[in-house]
Amino acid sequence: MALHLIYHFQTSQNQDLEFRPASYGVVYFFSESGFLEKNLLIEMSKTVPEADHERLTFLSLDDLKTFALRVSQELSQNEVRLISVQDYNIGIDGAKDLKSFQSVFEKYGEVVQHENAKKKNLFSKLFS
Repeated sequence: MALHLIYHFQTSQNQDLEFRPASYGVVYFFSESGFLEKNLLIEMSKTVPEADHERLTFLSLDDLKTFALRVSQELSQNEVRLISVQDYNIGIDGAKDLKSFQSVFEKYGEVVQHENAKKKNLFSKLFS
């Protein structure tokens, strides 16, 4: 079960004399079996104290990755594929068929995986 996360980057703003810092918001978080439950995502976002848990927004890309890895760990997965809305749209525009559409995350996204999975992959490559 591969996990995929599409996020939106919002630049910092001054609005109504109030400063709003830049943020990374979860747009979609899903697997082959469908969208992940929002209650699960809210609960897992609490591992990142500075996050806006109800809106699922994070102050940095590193915080978003920490959250994504926590969700993958909860679901017993080794990795998550992250992609921004902008990169996703670029990939969709270039997709000519179903196969190229399915590879958008591989081409334009970023794989985030647990440290032990990275080590395991390195050793498996050496001894395969």
